[in-house]
Amino acid sequence: MAEEQTGPGPGPLVDLAAEDEWEVVNDDGFVYKRRKRKHNAPPPPPPPISSNTTNANDEQYLRQRRLLKKAALLNLTAKYVQEITQWESLSQLSQTRSTSTVTSIKDPVPSLSSVPRTQMQNDRKGILRELLNQAEAQEDFIKGITSICDTAELICEAHERDLKQPLLDLPVWESPTTLVHSLCPSDSDDNA
Repeated sequence: MAEEQTGPGPGPLVDLAAEDEWEVVNDDGFVYKRRKRKHNAPPPPPPPISSNTTNANDEQYLRQRRLLKKAALLNLTAKYVQEITQWESLSQLSQTRSTSTVTSIKDPVPSLSSVPRTQMQNDRKGILRELLNQAEAQEDFIKGITSICDTAELICEAHERDLKQPLLDLPVWESPTTLVHSLCPSDSDDNA
């Protein structure tokens, strides 16, 4: 076995065979040595299947596999068809809403001669009531979300307080003399 001296002058002798068992690894800037891994030979490939060896089991397996593929594809197409119909219904709904808003914008107030004044005032009052109801609903929604956020914030603060409390109870935060006494044994303890 060959031995080699490391460094200038007297130093430890290193066995070359032992050094070959280690490898240097650079893991995102963290460099370290580890033992080399033994690379096992890959397993031999399975023997080729000849066309003469197909039997009833293989045919049944292939038939089952085709049936499973077909069922999976039918299930997938059914899901897609259902999703497409949902999107189409949503599209139609949005189109009807947009056309109704466009018509109401085009003809917001009929001509003064065709509609009596009291009916125009009633229409305006109805629109104002609807807008007021929408504003109140939005206000209630915002209040609900705000209360949920406040509750979540209280839960987070309590959790944070529970995490901090064990650290605050450590003797490090007490007086320096108490800390020194807890870290260093006193002479009276050594004599006893």
